[in-house]
Amino acid sequence: MKVKCIYFLLFVLSLCIIINCSAPAIWDEPPAIQKGMFPPDVLGETLDRHEIRISEFRGKIVVLIFWKTWCPACRKELIETKALVNEYRNKFIIYAINLGESPDVVRKFQRLYRLNFPLLLDTQSKIISSYGIKAWPATILINRQGRVYWTSVGSEVEKLRQEIEMLLREEQHD
Repeated sequence: MKVKCIYFLLFVLSLCIIINCSAPAIWDEPPAIQKGMFPPDVLGETLDRHEIRISEFRGKIVVLIFWKTWCPACRKELIETKALVNEYRNKFIIYAINLGESPDVVRKFQRLYRLNFPLLLDTQSKIISSYGIKAWPATILINRQGRVYWTSVGSEVEKLRQEIEMLLREEQHD
């Protein structure tokens, strides 16, 4: 009887894990940083350990994606973003900020999925805290003035495309 109970509990636990892994995001709580705010300056470190700051990109559109390698929605977001980068070549800068994983794990992920944009490290989760990220993938679009223009949680590449288009149109009229 105990063995059947243990197998049943393992089965239920497995189902919970499977259901959670196929969810669009871990939670859908938006980032604490909101439209119109200036984001924290430090973005993270490159795989070569060079610190990157948002202030280096004033005057440019910046896309930030916060992610983890084991997250299916993050993987989908990053893979689909590759096409967006090709489509809008030189229209914006993108950084994908990994949350708390080692440089070796991130490098392997980058090679495996042939990502065509820089990956940054937040090994101590300081960046995630400063941006108020509680769910992933989380995407933040920053305008040329250095203010947050749009935020999202979950795999939202098509919506990101629309927001970039709107931002580019707005800036052409200014």
